[in-house]
Amino acid sequence: MIDVRKVTKIYKGRIHALRNITFSIKQGEFVYVIGASGAGKSTLLKLLYREEIQTFGSIKIGNTFASQITHKQLYLLRRQLGVVMQSDLFLSNRTVFENIAVCVEAVSGANNSKVAIRTNEALDVVGMLDKSSRKINELSIGQQKRVAIARAIVNHPSIVLADEPTANLDAKAALEIMKLFFKINSMGTTVIMATHDSTMVNTVRERVLELSKGELVRDEQDGGYTRYPDNKDVYIW
Repeated sequence: MIDVRKVTKIYKGRIHALRNITFSIKQGEFVYVIGASGAGKSTLLKLLYREEIQTFGSIKIGNTFASQITHKQLYLLRRQLGVVMQSDLFLSNRTVFENIAVCVEAVSGANNSKVAIRTNEALDVVGMLDKSSRKINELSIGQQKRVAIARAIVNHPSIVLADEPTANLDAKAALEIMKLFFKINSMGTTVIMATHDSTMVNTVRERVLELSKGELVRDEQDGGYTRYPDNKDVYIW
């Protein structure tokens, strides 16, 4: 599904954001990407989404080498990917439904009936179908994050990338958002999540990729946030 080989990303000024990273992710996995601020988590997700291009190495998603596709082909890659960022941008003067529907129209050019079906399905998954006629700026932060997740899954991607999706949420809201990602993963979608939420990583223990100063220092199944997690550091699920 995803094959990252000897990837290095160097920014101007010879800043190494990532150094010689190698890993593979199979279809249907749930993977946490952890590490301190500046470790390279967001950079890695941007490379997977082809928002940026690696300096060295290769990234293969499915049968496509991300750095080799043209701008015209880029939409084909992104049809496989749903993205939830830490700060979500919406059309603030549009309704919840319209913010999701525009993504279906942009990718598939579907007719109005198909757009409505897909949009309502995605909103139903995240528990926001009853808010579909509300304006985005009328929603709480947690509700807006649910809309962002609906937008990420509306075109049935095989992979969802999430960058700190529980940032700025209280513990209760963060737990509900994480439950949505586990639900989406249980439907067969690969989920790759960059997070600082040690409590969640230690509670629901999935594969961990740990970055430190741009290097992959740990790739561990059922890993937890640290090698020696505090058993008190868990959610009551």
